[in-house]
Amino acid sequence: MSDLQHNVALVTGGGKGIGRAVCLELAANGVKIALVYRSDRLSAENTAQEIIAAGGEVRLYQAELTDRSSVSQLVATLIADWGAIDILVNNAGASAGGSLLALSDDRWQQVLQSNLTSCFITSSEVAKVMLNRGGSIISIAGASAHRCYPGAGAFGPSKAAIVNLTTQMAMEWARYGIRVNGVSPGPIREADSGWQAQEPLLAREVATLPLKRAGTPQEVAKAVRYLAADAGYTTGQMLIVDGGGFCTWYLAP
Repeated sequence: MSDLQHNVALVTGGGKGIGRAVCLELAANGVKIALVYRSDRLSAENTAQEIIAAGGEVRLYQAELTDRSSVSQLVATLIADWGAIDILVNNAGASAGGSLLALSDDRWQQVLQSNLTSCFITSSEVAKVMLNRGGSIISIAGASAHRCYPGAGAFGPSKAAIVNLTTQMAMEWARYGIRVNGVSPGPIREADSGWQAQEPLLAREVATLPLKRAGTPQEVAKAVRYLAADAGYTTGQMLIVDGGGFCTWYLAP
């Protein structure tokens, strides 16, 4: 395992789900966590308490990631507090399922802004402070970025754009020692949470996957840690963590 001690990571949407797991995983490897939230401060505080209880370092920051001035101020505050940003994890986002014919323009724009525009603004602002020392940018896309299904609405297209943006940023910023990669999770649920009873349709779909189970937030977090710590010769890549679904989706009944 590469040494991440004393690195500083900015994690967006770090209060719940995959973001929470990423914060905990990186903190367990000695990374100082800048946990960014938009409105759910309670979840952010709960995750911060978990990190502190485990002996890690964390600070909370509020920002509107679709507004460049807000992100610029966030980055300036982080540099003043921590002195550097070594890792960025673009995890925050939104979804809006439904038929494209019924999807309103407002909902379309909301999802693209929350998923794609926020990733672009945050990455470009952070890259400006990584120019002289390098760093690692990791964006959470999704299996929906690589294949389509009816009713996904704007989610899949916005995540597919993140895949292309990841490659674009990787090619432009490699000269500065900035590696840009991503993780595309498939169905992710907490183990032993009983989610199958609440989501029977998803449970039936998961049963058709080669690994025949949902992934966990912790497994996605470990993929993020790998890209941040051990993938020094990797850039412009998406690591698909979906139980084999991308390979076999067309075979599902």
